[in-house]
Amino acid sequence: MKKIEIELTDEQYSSIKSEIERCSKLNLEEATMTGFSFKVCDAFPGISWMEFEMHKKIDLGDVSWRFVDPE
Repeated sequence: MKKIEIELTDEQYSSIKSEIERCSKLNLEEATMTGFSFKVCDAFPGISWMEFEMHKKIDLGDVSWRFVDPE
C-alpha cells in the first residue's frame, strides 16, 4: 500500500483536533452527520499548504508532504 506523509506543526495538529471535537459535539446536539476533508495545495515544488474543512474551511498554513515508499 502506498502512503502520503504530511508533517504538521503542534499548532496545526491542535487546530484540527479541536475543530473535529467542536464540530462533532455540534453534530450530536443537532442530530446531523458531517464528514471532513483535508486538502493539500501545491503551487509548485516546495510551496505547499493545507486546508481542513468540516463545518467551515480552515487554512492551516504551510506544510511539508511527500510520497512514502513501502518498506
